[in-house]
Amino acid sequence: MAADARLGPEGPPLRYPVDGVSVAIRQLPGSVRGAQTRRLVLPGAGRATLTRGEAVASFDYAAADLMGVLNTLYRMRFFDLPTDLVARYSVYLNDDGVVGTSHMRLLDRASTEVCVRLADYEKCVRYADGEPAALDALVRQLNAEADQRVAAARTK
Repeated sequence: MAADARLGPEGPPLRYPVDGVSVAIRQLPGSVRGAQTRRLVLPGAGRATLTRGEAVASFDYAAADLMGVLNTLYRMRFFDLPTDLVARYSVYLNDDGVVGTSHMRLLDRASTEVCVRLADYEKCVRYADGEPAALDALVRQLNAEADQRVAAARTK
């Protein structure tokens, strides 16, 4: 990893304290009536929180589990992804033979934003429609685990 030019001064730091790490996932329902925003925060120190609309629940989340999440993010090259994957680009051909580019932002569509904080560095990626698949799979896994941990904490 040290040979990657995007680490260090131009990207995530090479060393940072675990209590300066957090992974936050925010799912926005778009224009779906009655749907709630969901936010999951996994800190390097302290308790994780899951917010659904106005309801907030917390649960234990070990630093070792967070290291597994970070390793998955590094493997998928999360820090190299563009910050906005919701915007759609396309090209078209004008009558005069010139190719144009169109950029469309879909502000009212359901989307997910993943933010990773490593000390003073933060990288956020917003995506929709399950792409990129590896990031979406991680988000689904983390949400399922959070739901299980919250349910288990309630039964104690």
